[in-house]
Amino acid sequence: MKKNLLSLFSLLALGSGAALAQTAPPVLNNPPVAPVPAAAPAAAVGAPAAAPAVADPFLLGRTYRVETVQGTTFTGVLVSMSLTALEFDAKELGHLTLERAQIRRADLQGPIPPTTKAGYYDIGNGNRLFFAPTGRGLRKNEASLQDVDVYLLGINYGITDNISLGGYMSIIPGLSLDQQLLVFTPKISYPIRDNLNVGFGLLYVRVPNFDSQGTGTGAGIGYGALTYGGADNNFTVGLGYGFVQGNIGSTPILQVGGQRRVSRRISLLSENYIVADANAGMGGLYGLKINWRRTSLGLGAVYYYEFGHDEQRANYYYNPNNGQYTTTYQTVRVPGQGFSSYVIPLYIDFTFRFGKGVK
Repeated sequence: MKKNLLSLFSLLALGSGAALAQTAPPVLNNPPVAPVPAAAPAAAVGAPAAAPAVADPFLLGRTYRVETVQGTTFTGVLVSMSLTALEFDAKELGHLTLERAQIRRADLQGPIPPTTKAGYYDIGNGNRLFFAPTGRGLRKNEASLQDVDVYLLGINYGITDNISLGGYMSIIPGLSLDQQLLVFTPKISYPIRDNLNVGFGLLYVRVPNFDSQGTGTGAGIGYGALTYGGADNNFTVGLGYGFVQGNIGSTPILQVGGQRRVSRRISLLSENYIVADANAGMGGLYGLKINWRRTSLGLGAVYYYEFGHDEQRANYYYNPNNGQYTTTYQTVRVPGQGFSSYVIPLYIDFTFRFGKGVK
C-alpha cells in the first residue's frame, strides 16, 4: 500500500512540474504531460497549441465589395450568414449565396445606412402602397406581376430608374375581351434628394359599355405624388384630377397614405382618398402586407365616409285658389355616414417581382 501511495504522489508531482514549465493553468481530467526543458522551443511539446477564438469579420446589414475565386466582383448587402455560407443582395446579380471558400476578398463599403436592419431582405422599391402610386418608381429592369381580387391582373415594368409602364385587365369569366376592364398606368418618378421622391403619372381606364358594338368609355385620373422615406417606410401625399371622355373635372382628389415595415415579413399600410368637396367624402384601404423575397400578399380592409353637409331641398305646394304651385326652399343638415369592413379584407392582392432589377 505504501509503495502505491508513493507512486501516486510522484505521478502528481510530475504533472504539476510539467504544468509549471509551460506557464499554463492546470486543466482537470487531462493526462499528465512530460516536462519540457527550458531551452526547448514550444513546438517540441508534440501537440499543436489551441488556436485563439477569432470574431467573424462579416457584419449583417453592411455593404461589401466582393471578389470570388473565379474572378467575379460585385457589391452587395450581407443579409444572412452561417458558418459555411454568406448571402448577399446585389444590385448587379440579385440575391445570391456563396460558400465562404468561394470568396477571395470582401471589402467593407462605407458606414451602415441608418435604415438598414440586419436580416431584412429587399421587398421592392416602394413604388406603390396597396394600389395607389407613390413618388418612388420601379428600378430599371424590375417588373411586378400583380393579381387583385382574383379578377384583375396587371404588370408593371421599369424601363429606366425613372420611367415605368404598366397595364391591367379584368379576367371575368363569361365576358369577351371588349367587355373587360382595361387599365393603362404610365409613370415618371424622380429623386429630389435622399428619401424624397416625386412622381407623375396617369391612370387610364377603358370602361366597357356592354353594347353590341363593343364600345367603351375612357376615364381616369392624372396625378402627382410626393413621397418622403425609403422603400420600407414612407409617407405619400398626392393630388389628382379625374377626367371622362376628355372632360377634366374641377374637383381635385387628395391622396394620403403610408407604409411601415414593422418586422422582417410584415408591413402596415394605409391608403386614403379625399374628394376636396364639402358635399363629398373620403375612403380607402388599411391593412397589412406579408412580404417574402420576391412575393407579397396584401390584405386591405375597406372604409368609406360621407361628410356631413347642408343640403337645400325644395318643397312644392299646390294652391287650389289659383291652381298654381308654390315653391319654398329649406336648408337641411345631412349627417355624416360611413361604412367599414373592419378587419375583413375586401381587397386582396398577390404580387410577384421579377427581372434583372430585382434585388
